[in-house]
Amino acid sequence: MTTYRIIGIVLIVIGIGMLFLGASLFTYQGPPLNPIVSKMGEYSFFWWLPTLIVGIGLTFGSKRKGK
Repeated sequence: MTTYRIIGIVLIVIGIGMLFLGASLFTYQGPPLNPIVSKMGEYSFFWWLPTLIVGIGLTFGSKRKGK
């Protein structure tokens, strides 16, 4: 496995985790959250798709090069 493929797989996992984190904080109905946690949920919900796309690109791009 190349370094790019490993980074791509890690980014895919992080992107999926960001989706779950953002969705869970978006549907949260408990007491008010810490502003840092609230902003983290907003940014993770916004950036999960670009992270996932870059991870998929790195994974399959390194596979196409043959190494």
